[in-house]
Amino acid sequence: MNAKNTREVLLKNATDLFYQKGYADTSIRDIGLKVGISSSIIYHYFKNKEEILFTIIFNESQDLIKSLLEIEGRISDPVECLREMLKEQSIIYSLKGKKVAKILLDTHQLRGKRRDIIRNLQRDIYDIYKRVIKKIKDKGLLRDEINQTVLTFSIFGIINSFHLWYKKSGRLSEEEVAQDMVKIVLNAIIK
Repeated sequence: MNAKNTREVLLKNATDLFYQKGYADTSIRDIGLKVGISSSIIYHYFKNKEEILFTIIFNESQDLIKSLLEIEGRISDPVECLREMLKEQSIIYSLKGKKVAKILLDTHQLRGKRRDIIRNLQRDIYDIYKRVIKKIKDKGLLRDEINQTVLTFSIFGIINSFHLWYKKSGRLSEEEVAQDMVKIVLNAIIK
């Protein structure tokens, strides 16, 4: 296995373990055992467990930002843009499932520069949504009583919590739930 593949295998298995056991209860040794390598080899790829968590969250955030910016650049109508962004973020989380949603909640485990980098990425995501919501308001389509900041954070809450309670064995598919969430948000905010 080459270095890039080993790094990816470590990240995938760490993601699984962080989801199953939680970040705090997962050790470097646990990751090594799951992958079938010694802990010392892991330190060749990552300085510590926090760097592994940082890398997972960083990669997921970068992927989301790239997708949201592509949608923002492609769709000029702000309501349709918001609809597509909500759908896209739901689909991304749907494909990656509960694991990623739960791990994103562990951002508070990061310290110093890593925490600052992730906070800046989260701020970038917030700013993308906030720009689109402002365009909706500027067109006179946003309900007057809605605070744009509260709305933006509410959108994150809805999308991020969906994958924590959703069960694949339920009567609705993830796509159906995501579509309903988009309808609920848009019906609540658009005049």
